[in-house]
Amino acid sequence: MSPSTLFDCVLHGTAPDGNITDLLNDLEQQVKAAAVARFGAGSNLSGGAINNARGQWLENVLQLVFWNASAVFSSNLATIVKLPNASQLSFRSLYEPRAKGYLDELFDSLASQGMDMQMSNPDFICVAGVHTTGQVPNGITTSPSSLVVNETSMATLDDAYKNLIGQCHADSLPFVLTVKTSLRPDRRYQVVHEANVVKSLVAHLAGRFWKRELNTAFYAMVAGNVSPPDRVVLRNPVTHTLVQVNWTPVPVVDDVYQIDSIADVQRIIQLLLERHIGVDNSATS
Repeated sequence: MSPSTLFDCVLHGTAPDGNITDLLNDLEQQVKAAAVARFGAGSNLSGGAINNARGQWLENVLQLVFWNASAVFSSNLATIVKLPNASQLSFRSLYEPRAKGYLDELFDSLASQGMDMQMSNPDFICVAGVHTTGQVPNGITTSPSSLVVNETSMATLDDAYKNLIGQCHADSLPFVLTVKTSLRPDRRYQVVHEANVVKSLVAHLAGRFWKRELNTAFYAMVAGNVSPPDRVVLRNPVTHTLVQVNWTPVPVVDDVYQIDSIADVQRIIQLLLERHIGVDNSATS
């Protein structure tokens, strides 16, 4: 069952709404019912497969919610785009040639010393100040309407990143997002590592461009409980802020949000766009 077919069975061609866990549970039950219909009552989907699928469904839901929210709240000054995994896209390939060249030099220097800096891509990036042929950075017109779940919109959003390759300036990514269905102990440290690498690359660009203020914020959204120990781990300091006495240590994850409903997500995205893009949305609140 394709993702668009699955979502259509549950959402019936509408935009996602309501409680996120309930939505994921409905998708899970739909898949299990389809498995029984195809393979018989004895079919059994493993817990690991279901957990991985729920994570992918969450990203599918949020990429649509993020797009619609950024269309409403950013006055077309920014958009939020889902990235594929690192085997499909190198994060540094998003940058325009000069910035990418600086990062390539960094990686070449590491390689010459027998080292590499492995990273997973953040799930989503907020892109501002980038235009491809006069359009919002995903190839959709500058006055996009809200999208609903269907095969066309999902394919469009899945491929949106392709229009950004080689287009982003050093200051084009005001923030990035990672999304999780839960925060197991191993996942907490995965997020810390991912955020550290992203912020290290941006810090390298800040030095090469002589722009001390250059920064990309890193946020986490979790569709589940966020415990006090989770928040402590995600408040680890950014490593490179510890090595200069004139730098104030800052947390590697700027904030972590527990998201229970689509309304929570919309509210948080509105807040982040106001914070980083500077758009006053008081009239739309």
